[in-house]
Amino acid sequence: MLKDIALIRMLATAATLILILATSPYAQSSDSSRAIDTTVVDTSAAAGSTDVEIPDEADESIYPMSEERKAKLASYSRFNHIWRFVNLFIGLGILALILFTGLSARLRNWAKKAKKKFLVVWLFMILLLVVDYLLNFPFSVYRNFVVESNYGFMNQTFWEWLGQDLLGLGLSAIIGIIPMWFLYQVISKYRKWWLVFAIGAIPFVIFFIVIAPVFISPLFNDFVPLQDQQLKTEILDLASRAGIEGSEVFQVDASRQSTKLNAYVTGLFGTKRIVLYDTMINSFTLDEIKFVMAHEMGHYVMHHVWYGVAMVIIFMALALWITSRTITVVIRRFQRRFGFERLGDIASLPLIMMYVTVLMFLFNPAINSISRYMEHQADTYGMNISGVSGESAAVAFDKLAVYNLSDPDPPAIIEFWFYSHPALKKRMEFVRSYVPN
Repeated sequence: MLKDIALIRMLATAATLILILATSPYAQSSDSSRAIDTTVVDTSAAAGSTDVEIPDEADESIYPMSEERKAKLASYSRFNHIWRFVNLFIGLGILALILFTGLSARLRNWAKKAKKKFLVVWLFMILLLVVDYLLNFPFSVYRNFVVESNYGFMNQTFWEWLGQDLLGLGLSAIIGIIPMWFLYQVISKYRKWWLVFAIGAIPFVIFFIVIAPVFISPLFNDFVPLQDQQLKTEILDLASRAGIEGSEVFQVDASRQSTKLNAYVTGLFGTKRIVLYDTMINSFTLDEIKFVMAHEMGHYVMHHVWYGVAMVIIFMALALWITSRTITVVIRRFQRRFGFERLGDIASLPLIMMYVTVLMFLFNPAINSISRYMEHQADTYGMNISGVSGESAAVAFDKLAVYNLSDPDPPAIIEFWFYSHPALKKRMEFVRSYVPN
């Protein structure tokens, strides 16, 4: 629901620390539960034009699912289940390496050559981002390029993929300075810095949600008005029925990057827009798209974006409160290894990131339970307003599982801990049995 920008990674990373929200443009989510994505900001998603030729893997011939693709789905799902844990330990290991070798302190010392305090903080952040990126690079290439290529999703050459990855890194360096500067300002001035930062983060989150559809997403893809006029009319009729006025309907050339299917409603205020992947346009029937878009409109109508922002702030405040209560002991214990003695030293950022990463991992079940509830609400709304049959809605879910290799029936513990959406099998059973109001 709310980045693998992207928002489980998108708002989940934003929830951990607004600074990390800046890294999300090049982050890829491996949450295979994201059958219909409610990502508020999806900068890694694609955009665009119906002229783009979809490769064979995204061709209708793969649906209904063959035995070969069924085996591929099982394999991809197993990989994702394992990778969630592997990725956690890789991230923590790299941050620990930066800390315990004293590299973070050396980066701070190099940054001090900038003299002015704001520039020192900014230079340190850029150096840290670059070091973290380079240390993560082999794993990122493997997960986001090699694996996606092996399973038939990747539509980019390595150099095209790398170019967009580096663009995301550049955006991180530009966007991240404001929240990072704010973080260390409040740490140095307030005992309850965690509370001040959490409250002060609200405008950062809202601002990012507002500007991303207009200024960030188009850097990665081409967004054009929906070309199919019949489909556009049907979607705008749905929006009018839902009370959503002033929205624009776009198609995005998602096939530029991947064969995966998706759609979302994004933005706030004057930047709200309804977005369809070109891959979905080419693979779904009119009724299937109507259900998907009615689901997305349900999130908007029921104010799930705002509930998501509130959830981000609450869990971030809790994570930072726990951090504030325990991190000083760790700094004292390892100050010689770390090369800093106090939390207000900018070299402490990797340690804060480690803390928050672990805490947000532990918060996953609570966050995802709330998300799954909102997804179920949106499914119900979609059935009520779309006017399509339960079978059409179920086929939409089934196609998403087949095209995206999403596990429709994951192990219970995996769904409980990691899935922001209910398992597709449960969603299919629900829409088939539901009687619209």
